[in-house]
Amino acid sequence: MSPTKIRNDVIKLSELSAKKPNYYFIQGYLMGLGVLPQMLNPSEWQPDLFGDLNVQNATELKYLESLMALYNQCMEKVIQNELKMPAKCSLSKQDYRDSLKPNMPLPSYCKGVLQALKHINKRMLDAEQKQTLNNLNSVLKAFSSEKAAAKEFGEFAQYNAQEYKRNYVYFMADAIFELRFSNDLTLSDEDEAEFNNLFLDEEPNELDELDELLELVLADTELKALEPMQMLLELMEGHITKQFIKDNTGHFWGLQETRPYMMLRAHRAKIHALHGYTQKAQSELEELLKLNPNDNQGNRFLLMNCLIINKEWDKLDSLLVNSDSEELHATASRALSAFVKHGDSKPANDYKKMLQQQSKHFAKILTGQEKLKEQPPYYSPGSKEEVGVYLDSLGKQAWISVPASLFWLRKK
Repeated sequence: MSPTKIRNDVIKLSELSAKKPNYYFIQGYLMGLGVLPQMLNPSEWQPDLFGDLNVQNATELKYLESLMALYNQCMEKVIQNELKMPAKCSLSKQDYRDSLKPNMPLPSYCKGVLQALKHINKRMLDAEQKQTLNNLNSVLKAFSSEKAAAKEFGEFAQYNAQEYKRNYVYFMADAIFELRFSNDLTLSDEDEAEFNNLFLDEEPNELDELDELLELVLADTELKALEPMQMLLELMEGHITKQFIKDNTGHFWGLQETRPYMMLRAHRAKIHALHGYTQKAQSELEELLKLNPNDNQGNRFLLMNCLIINKEWDKLDSLLVNSDSEELHATASRALSAFVKHGDSKPANDYKKMLQQQSKHFAKILTGQEKLKEQPPYYSPGSKEEVGVYLDSLGKQAWISVPASLFWLRKK
């Protein structure tokens, strides 16, 4: 079924309904259903979306088939982490308010998502789930009308609106993961039995296979790597007792037998972060720093940017207390923290000046004035490659998450 036919049929179906939602509201609503922790039957969500439907013949029944095809497409996008809004839900670069008039695609889409999210019973959510849902709701409400946008964006409204729009996918991804998938990364009995049969035998060739799997997993940053990673971690955790953790917390990286375990957990945090699940990544990285406060792995760098994206400013400041003032990540994080607290002020500008002194490439690369080539396996302080390392740890996303920060960084 072609996209054009699906669109035309769904619009015709809407015209037969009591509520007559426009096509972008419908698209937003169906994507919103993908955030829900529970699966709703069509008999539950169709009346909420359309009200009474007056379907009377075979042709009109075909419209319902197109609706379900669109629904299935939206659910597939959720699974594949393809969360961008439709192209028509754009934001005017001249005046954001032009895109937020009643019945325009962007506010219609956001209102649709918000309507679907009303099916969530917040009393059944834990604190982390509530926080990610509230974050998503805030972004959606900001684009639901001119009035809501003006209240949310404040000073630098045009720039802030663009930053919120770009950052939407991260809030959406966080909410989907926390509400739907955070408790699902466990092995089936069949998978566990197969894994144990392969790797629990301590023959040399089996251990070689285990090392090969470890190497493959650590080279993969796609979500599919989480399943074999979970198998490896559960196998390792079967030999890590509570007493062992108590006796060795603070020294996990120094023990050869727990080093692969630390590597896997750090890589899992990186995968979560790269795919927008920054709350999950933050929790993992915080645990790793407890196990290894010396942070030989450099987990603090990704953690800094996750804390910024998640707006955990107090935690960020605590982390930065003992961070090296010469580290680019730390200086950039201090600059963002100062900008959030004081705006375009002397404290913030002092850190911006420090950034310029540490790297003449930093501001130019982050604001698109310079480009990076393929990242080499090494870098020197002040080089473009050092900025590349910063970007690999969600550096750009951190700046995007702070409204007007890139505008301020580029400002002379």
